[in-house]
Formats: sequence, structure tokens, C-alpha cells
Amino acid sequence: MEVYTFDPKKAEPAHEGTILAAPVIEGSLRPPFQHAWGYLDKKTAMDKHAHAHEEVYFVFKGEGFAVVGDERCPVKAGDVINIPSNVPHTMENAKDEPFLWAALWWDREE
Repeated sequence: MEVYTFDPKKAEPAHEGTILAAPVIEGSLRPPFQHAWGYLDKKTAMDKHAHAHEEVYFVFKGEGFAVVGDERCPVKAGDVINIPSNVPHTMENAKDEPFLWAALWWDREE
């Protein structure tokens, strides 16, 4: 069995330095999707961006807002956010406490 835990000390800046990120799955497992933890430790926001792949965020810790296109929705641990391809999106931390989510993305099959 392999157990994976996010450690902000091992994470690296991503999205123009606005978040810390690290692989969600490490070791020998090779999933059919790409993945990363997203982490904000204070009341800030991730760089708003868009890309050609579909993405899903799973919120693990904290409270904040998911902004997808023109929609801004409060989110908390246990919530899942669907992000369509080519739609600008960001995550905003609502508090000065850790806000952690896992992002999974893959190329869309036609």
C-alpha cells in the first residue's frame, strides 16, 4: 500500500507563483490522468487561467470560492468542482487558513 499526503514544505510555486503545487499521486502508480495539489495558506487567489483540457477539483481542506467563467461559488472540504475546457477559472481562499484541493485533468476524447 502507498499513502500520499500533501506537504507544503515539499510543494513548489505554480500558476505565476500564486499557489503551491505538488503531485497528488507519487511512487509506482501511473494514473491515466494528470494531477496536482493546489494550496493557498492565506486569503489570496490562484492566477486565473484556462487550458484545453477538462479538469475537476476536489476540495480537501478549508473554505473559499471557485470561480469558473462568470460564476463564483462558495466551496468547502468535500466539494467537487467541474471545470470545462477553455473556460477561465481560479480558486480563492476565503480565510487566513490552509485551503487545499486536488486537481485532476485529462485530454478530452471526441
